[in-house]
Amino acid sequence: MKKYIFRNFIFLILPCVLVISIILILLFNNGINENEYVNYTAAAISLVIVMVLLSIVTANIVAKKITGRIIASLESIDFENDNINAYEELAPFAKKIYRQKRDVSAKLEELSDRTDTIETITGNMREGLILTDGAGTVLSANKSAHEVFGENIELRNVTHICRDDDFQNAVKKCIAGENAEIQMERDARIYTVFLSPVFSNEATRGAVILFHDATERQRAEKQRREFSANVSHELKTPLTTISALSEMIEQGIAKDVDIKSFAGRISEQSRRLLVLIEDIIRLSEFDEGRANREDTVFDLWELAETVIGALRDNAGNVEICLTGERFDISANRRMIDEMLYNLIDNGVKYNRDNGKVTIELERVDNRLCRIAVSDTGIGIPEQHHPHVFERFYRVDKSRYKKTGGTGLGLSIVKHITEYYNGSLELKSTEGLGTTITCYLGSSEPQIRNSEV
Repeated sequence: MKKYIFRNFIFLILPCVLVISIILILLFNNGINENEYVNYTAAAISLVIVMVLLSIVTANIVAKKITGRIIASLESIDFENDNINAYEELAPFAKKIYRQKRDVSAKLEELSDRTDTIETITGNMREGLILTDGAGTVLSANKSAHEVFGENIELRNVTHICRDDDFQNAVKKCIAGENAEIQMERDARIYTVFLSPVFSNEATRGAVILFHDATERQRAEKQRREFSANVSHELKTPLTTISALSEMIEQGIAKDVDIKSFAGRISEQSRRLLVLIEDIIRLSEFDEGRANREDTVFDLWELAETVIGALRDNAGNVEICLTGERFDISANRRMIDEMLYNLIDNGVKYNRDNGKVTIELERVDNRLCRIAVSDTGIGIPEQHHPHVFERFYRVDKSRYKKTGGTGLGLSIVKHITEYYNGSLELKSTEGLGTTITCYLGSSEPQIRNSEV
């Protein structure tokens, strides 16, 4: 702007200089003497210099005022809205800048929303997610991936954060452009890892690595295999006995005096088989969520007395005692009956001669009730405490053969307790006895082990 004003002032001064030069030439041609001509020339030059200086000063002042006005107008433009008050010549440009700014802001906001959405989704994934570039450098990792491999894994090569050979080979295969799937173990957890290459213009630009925690699934599969094997074994034993005895009777090998004894053993093994099958069905119902609650209100004390009456004939010289409070509860009567029967039956079977089984009933605040069954029996060694509620787990296998249990009783007790959002507490010392306490109606099921 200043250069433009200076140029206009120069164009105004040049004609003046030209006019003065013409006047000096005419004076010289009119015959003025040399001294006068020199004086006129000096005066003209001085005048030109003064005019030039005045022009420069004037141009500078005028330029500053005009430029300041234009700059002030530009600075006052509000690009946050389209109501732009500016010079008429600048208005189209200012409006275009506003529209571009609005479009850029909208795009940035959209990108920010997408980024937040992706981060929220990946951050809440149970699976670990790692994104790498074509060289295998980690570009991004979600929270679950950090829990597996630790913090500060970004910008490190993915093969440096995990030294598992299968994983490293799978990464190399993926970077080369092939999908890969492996299973790896880390920190006592089992992961199924899916690796997929990312292509751009038919070239591998990176990789997506997904870590799925398969520990529980593997554990469940192992438990199912063990359960199937145990069931097969448990079913085979009574069936083998029944088959052998019935075959002896059928073929006439058994003597007449033995037939009654054989029939009694067949009946006994049949009952054992039925009990085992019923227990397996009950556990399957819990596993598949098919257990029918069918709650009714009943007297818990009365139910406990009924269970004790059914077991007293087989208790021998073991005393069974019921203590505590008498109150009604709302629950599935058959489930609570089964829970009491298994707990008391265990207390009787694994007790000593002239031993004692005590059942204590108590109403608990914010809970349904507390049922504690204590015995003065052989107790459970501490190393077995974490496993006593597992299916088919037996502390003393030789004693089990004498008592004829299925090994599923305490497992059923555990499932019934958990069904009512309860918790189990086991206290037992070898040689002194055992107490199993069921808290029905608690917020979180758990098993706590402690010594008497």
